[in-house]
Amino acid sequence: MPRIKEAINQMSVEEKFSVMDYIWASLSTETEKLIPAWHERELKATEARVTAGVERPIPWESAKAILRES
Repeated sequence: MPRIKEAINQMSVEEKFSVMDYIWASLSTETEKLIPAWHERELKATEARVTAGVERPIPWESAKAILRES
C-alpha cells in the first residue's frame, strides 16, 4: 500500500479524479458488496417512515446545524 500512496501523492488533481472515477466504476459493478445488509435494511426502514409521513427530510445545512448543537 505505501507504493500506491506514494504514486497518488505524485499525481495531478486531474489524474486523481480520473483514478477515482475508474475505482468508482469498478466498484459499481459489484453493488451487492457496496451496501452492507444492515445498511440496506436501514435505508428501507427510513424510506418507509418517509412514505408513511412519520419522518420528513430536512435540508443538509439544517441537519449539520442540529448535529453541531448536540
